[in-house]
Amino acid sequence: MRENGLKNKFFFVCALLLLAGGCATTSKFPYTTQVIHSTVYFPVMEMCQADGVTWDYDPLSQVLILKKDNKTLELLVGSDRAILGNAPIRLSRPVVLKDSVVWAPVEVRSYLIPVPCPVAAKAGKEKGIFLRPVRVVVLDPGHGGKDPGAIGKNGLREKDVVLDVAKKVQKELQRCGVVVYLTRDDDRFIPLAERPKIAGSKKADIFVSIHANATRSRWIEGFEVYYLSTAVDDNARALAAAENAPLELEDADFFESISLKAILWDMIQTENRKESIELAQHLGDVVSASMNLKMLGVKGAGFAVLKGAYIPSVLVEIGYLSNGEGERKLCDPQYRKRMAESIAAGIMRFKIYAEGSE
Repeated sequence: MRENGLKNKFFFVCALLLLAGGCATTSKFPYTTQVIHSTVYFPVMEMCQADGVTWDYDPLSQVLILKKDNKTLELLVGSDRAILGNAPIRLSRPVVLKDSVVWAPVEVRSYLIPVPCPVAAKAGKEKGIFLRPVRVVVLDPGHGGKDPGAIGKNGLREKDVVLDVAKKVQKELQRCGVVVYLTRDDDRFIPLAERPKIAGSKKADIFVSIHANATRSRWIEGFEVYYLSTAVDDNARALAAAENAPLELEDADFFESISLKAILWDMIQTENRKESIELAQHLGDVVSASMNLKMLGVKGAGFAVLKGAYIPSVLVEIGYLSNGEGERKLCDPQYRKRMAESIAAGIMRFKIYAEGSE
């Protein structure tokens, strides 16, 4: 293989595209990017040079083999099918050969290169305003036990998906030095009122509840982040009603305890709402960029699971089980792993921001 010759040709072509305005750079992604077929792509060879990924390309079969550490990824030009190790996977869009350059959807990078842990600002660098330390995180896998949550057309259950994702987020955050607790680590039912109490008992600094969405409009797919608010639109109100459905399985003590603490709660929640919104925005920005996933918004809604959490708290909807493609992706272990890494990266970005190091 004439690796050096192809690399030189690649950089020459990309230089021409840059001059023509066809390539763009972004601070959220480390390589040149270009929108192709309404999807963000990057030139694969740029990743190979920047991050030490070795490659082998067969121009006859148009198969590109990428290797990094102990990972191997096989791509086929013109196809969205790929092989990671020995496991078949499916990309969001087909790999493209354009002007002798192989372009791939941005999520391809995450299959080979782990998301790095953000680091604090170096000494001497001007720091932001200190909001709070973020040393302990409580993750809340939604539903569980007798409450399956949403169920996809092919039988995929929300409670199973979000538990798996939460465990992977926990592992990734622990790798970055954060103490992480789960409200549940197996298939059990936990009343909504108890979940924020766990965050309090663990002296958590932030609380993230993880869910998967469903709707009658089966064409909807994407990622959403919610913070607690009483000012909501009809869609947010309907979603909150669905996620609050487990309250029907509980007793009335929850509502009584909330009403008795209403005044104090309002004061504390008003203070935390701004930071909850900022946490939601950091999560949304990171996940949508790294997963090449449509961001449906950062919104306020009246989720019962967020009531009683006296810290920045958000609820994330990682996809739609009611959408065929959404269910297929959430059934893919590799996709769930990348989703977990992206959520962890969003939390770490908020940590750096909240600790005044951004």
